[in-house]
Amino acid sequence: MKKKRLKYGGLILAFLLIAIASSAQSDKKINKWFDEARELMSQQEYGAAIKSCERILDRNSDYVDAHLLLADIYHETKNTRAEIKHLKESQKQSEMPLITWRLGNALFSVGEYSKALSCFQNYLDAGQLKTEREAEVKRKIECCHFAVTAMQNPVSFLPERLPDEVNSTNDEYWPSLSIDQQKLVITRLIKKAGYQPQEDFYFSEFVDGAWQQAVPISDINTRENEGAQSLSANGKILFFTACNRPGGMGSCDIYYSFYENGHWSKPYNAGAPLNTSGWEAQPSVSSDGRFLYFSSNRVGGQGKKDIWRAECVGPDKSGRLKWRKPVNLGSRINTSGNETSPFIHAGNSHFYFASDAHVGMGGFDLYVSQLEGDSVFTSPKNLGYPVNTFNDEQGLYISADGLTAFFSSARDSAHGLDIYSFSLDESLRPRPATYIKAIVFDAETKKPVEAEVELQNMVAAGEAPRYEQTDHEGELMICMPAGKNYLFSVSKPGYLFYSNTFDLREPRRVYNPYNLEIALVSVKAGVEMNLHNIYFETDSFRILPESEPELTHLVKFLKDNYRLEVEIQGHTDDTGSKSKNLALSERRARSVVDFLVEKGIEKSRLNWKGYGDNRPVAGNNTPEGRRLNRRTTIKILGD
Repeated sequence: MKKKRLKYGGLILAFLLIAIASSAQSDKKINKWFDEARELMSQQEYGAAIKSCERILDRNSDYVDAHLLLADIYHETKNTRAEIKHLKESQKQSEMPLITWRLGNALFSVGEYSKALSCFQNYLDAGQLKTEREAEVKRKIECCHFAVTAMQNPVSFLPERLPDEVNSTNDEYWPSLSIDQQKLVITRLIKKAGYQPQEDFYFSEFVDGAWQQAVPISDINTRENEGAQSLSANGKILFFTACNRPGGMGSCDIYYSFYENGHWSKPYNAGAPLNTSGWEAQPSVSSDGRFLYFSSNRVGGQGKKDIWRAECVGPDKSGRLKWRKPVNLGSRINTSGNETSPFIHAGNSHFYFASDAHVGMGGFDLYVSQLEGDSVFTSPKNLGYPVNTFNDEQGLYISADGLTAFFSSARDSAHGLDIYSFSLDESLRPRPATYIKAIVFDAETKKPVEAEVELQNMVAAGEAPRYEQTDHEGELMICMPAGKNYLFSVSKPGYLFYSNTFDLREPRRVYNPYNLEIALVSVKAGVEMNLHNIYFETDSFRILPESEPELTHLVKFLKDNYRLEVEIQGHTDDTGSKSKNLALSERRARSVVDFLVEKGIEKSRLNWKGYGDNRPVAGNNTPEGRRLNRRTTIKILGD
C-alpha cells in the first residue's frame, strides 16, 4: 500500500539555505544520502531516514542538515531527548534563531525550565519577530518564570494508588464518583493481542470501608469506545462521550443513560442543541443537575477546543432530557488554545479544567476558577507543582467535602495509567458541600413512598426551589452546597408533609451528611405535625419573613385537602413564666391562622390554641432542645 506523504513544515525546510551552502563542501555521496533521508521522512519512513542521517554523520559529524533533519524526525516521533541532542549539535554550526526557538520548546516540554528560559530570551533578543510569534515567546517566558517559582513552592501532594479491585494491568482513567463516594465509574482501556484497544466503563462500590471488584457496565459498553464520563450526584445518570456512532451528529457526541431498577438504560444521544456536527466530549454535570459542562470545537468558540455550558430544562414527556442553547464560558476560561476536562465541584462554586494555553508548566495543566453568582468566572488559578508538571494533566474529580481529589496517573511504569487519590492542598480546596440521603416510607405500613421533595435556599430571595422525586424504593440523595440555609420538605397526596431546615452558613466548615428516615403520616383525624420552620420575633407574635416557605407549604396542604378542619397549636420553651408563655403561644397560633386566612383558607376550618411550655418534645436544658420546643403544630380535627 502506498504510504501517505508527510506535509511537514519543520526545521529542515526552513534551512534550505544551510543545505545549499554546506552541500558545496560535501561529497556527492553525502548529498545523495541526505536527499534519500529527506524523501524517506516525507513518507514517514522514520527508521530508514534515521539510518541514512546516521550514515551521513558517521562520515561528517558537522553536517548540520542531517542534525536538523534528525531533530525533525525525533520531534515527530516524540523522542524529545534525542531531538534536544541534535538541536544542540545544530547550534554549534549555525546561529539561526529558529533553532534556538525550537530548542527552547523542546527543553520546556521536558521540564528544563531555566535552560528553556535562556533560549526563549535569546530568541526574543534576536528581534525581528512577527507580532503573533513575539506574543507566543513572551507567553513561554512567563510560563518558565511561573514553573521555576512553582517548583520552589510546591503544594501538598501525596497521591495514593487505589487498590487492585479498581486498578488493573490495563490503563484506568477518568474517575467519576457519586456525591457520597460510594459509587465509582472509571474508563478502562482493554488491550488484547490481535484486537484494537477497547475503552469500556467499569463500576465499583465502596462497601464496609473497601472498594469492591470493578465490573464492566455491560448495559452501556459496546464494541466501540465509551469514555470521558460524568456520574450525576445521586448516581442515577451517567453522561459520557462516544464517537462515530450510527445516528450521531458529529465526530464525537455526548450521550446519557439512566440507572433504573438495577440496570442502566439504553444510552440516548443528548441531541441538539448540545451536540453539533463538531466534536462534543468530556461532560461534567453539576450536583443540582441544572448544568452540563463540556469541551467542544464547535463554531463560535474562542480557540481550538473551548468549554461550554448547557442548561437542562428537564425531561420531556418521553423522559428525554432537553437543553437550552449552550453558552461559551468566555475569555477568562477559554483561550486560543485548547481547554478540556471540565469538572464542576458539588458546591457549584469552584470549576476545574485543563488548558494548554494558560500560563503553566507545559502540556495540559489543571486550573481552578471560582463561579460568582450564576455565570461569572474569576481568572483561573494554576493548581501548582507537583499536581501539574511538564506532562499532560487531565481528568480531575474532587469530593463534596473538598478534601480529596481523584485523578489518573502513570506514576508506576509496571501498571500504566491508574486511578489515584490525594488530599487536596488547603489553598486549592473548594467550598464544601454535603448531602441528604433519605428514605421515605409510610409510617404505618413501612412501605416506601414515591414523594415529591423540595429544597429551597432561604437566604437568597427569589431563588427558585429545587424539586426532586424519591424513586420506587422511596430513596433520594440530594446535594446541599455550604453557605446557605435550606428548607427541606417532603410531600405526597394523602399524607401530612415533612419539613426540616439545614443551616450551612458557617464559613469553611465541613458538614457531615444527613441520613434521614422519614415516616409520612396518613391524613386522618387526631394526627399532628410539627412545623419547626415558622419563626417569630423574640418575645413577640410577629411572624418573621423566613417563615414564608414553611407557611406556603401549609397553605398548599390545606388547599389540596380542602375539607379538613385543623387546629393550629402554639408551643414555647420554658424560658419565662408559665402565664407569659401560655399567652405568647396563643397569640402566635392566632398569627398563623390570620396568615392562612389572608392566603385564602376559610376561617371556619381553622381553630387555634396555645399550650405554652406544657408539651415539650425535647429537654429545655440545651439550645437545640429549646429550639425544638419553640414550634407550631397542626392537628387534624376531621373532614
